[in-house]
Amino acid sequence: MKLTSALRAIALMSVLAFAGGGAVTAVAATPGGGLAAASAGQGPARSTVPGGALQAVVGSAPSAITPTGTSGTPGIGGGPTANIAGSSGTMKDFLVSVLGDVDAYWTGVWTDDGRPAPFVTYAFPAAGEVVPSLCAPGFSDDMSAYYCLYDDKITVSQSLAQKIWDGTLYANTDGTRTHTTGDFSVAYVVAHEYAHELQNELGIFTSAGSIYPVYKIELHADCWAGVWAKSAEDEGILDAGDIVEAGQTTLDLGDYAFDNPQHHGTPEQRNEAFLAGYDGGSEGSCDGWLNDTY
Repeated sequence: MKLTSALRAIALMSVLAFAGGGAVTAVAATPGGGLAAASAGQGPARSTVPGGALQAVVGSAPSAITPTGTSGTPGIGGGPTANIAGSSGTMKDFLVSVLGDVDAYWTGVWTDDGRPAPFVTYAFPAAGEVVPSLCAPGFSDDMSAYYCLYDDKITVSQSLAQKIWDGTLYANTDGTRTHTTGDFSVAYVVAHEYAHELQNELGIFTSAGSIYPVYKIELHADCWAGVWAKSAEDEGILDAGDIVEAGQTTLDLGDYAFDNPQHHGTPEQRNEAFLAGYDGGSEGSCDGWLNDTY
């Protein structure tokens, strides 16, 4: 991924070699949209998610939880941030820049269609930093990546972003690892979570939950992440291999936990949805992931 205007001052485009390993454990049902559903991990080399921190879609707001405040302005984690390995830039800088590009694209789409510009807050907490959330369990940790509809906030921990960048966290346990992950893997994650915010603005989420099953919402978000990826390519900010990186991450984060209510789609479905958005290049090209029978 080439430097956007917001990134040119911070050189952080080193791509780490894929490291493999890991599995994501079951997550609790919580309102908002997360990256991965459930599968059982085995062996000491596997990276697991403690306490259901990779938030999934649909549920009720936790009782008696009131945020103590925002995590910075406009919601950036305030703790120390580590440099990306092999780079002088920080993960927070990268996440903020990607979110800015995603927001700029969808703001143009929304306003061109006569809708109000999207609005969302965000938190990118550093390692060990905890930020409040109106979604259960009420706070973030180092394995958080989710959108919470109740406080309209995207939260991605910098520690988790690094794991996704280097390919050491995944839900898919079938061992399929044919490509490296990298910077655009993280960009895909940001775009996916932003898509959940757009879904919220369109009323796909309701106070009672969702009018669609979780896997359709997640695959639709993957597809919209692909739409933004195409816009980034058209903008000239992608490097060779970026789409492959994101595609590998969709395979990594797919799951076969069909009996789990937080099933997010198989690796093949998540990859197909992302590429469908990339190939279609428009909001409407993703409608089938919500409305079709599959």
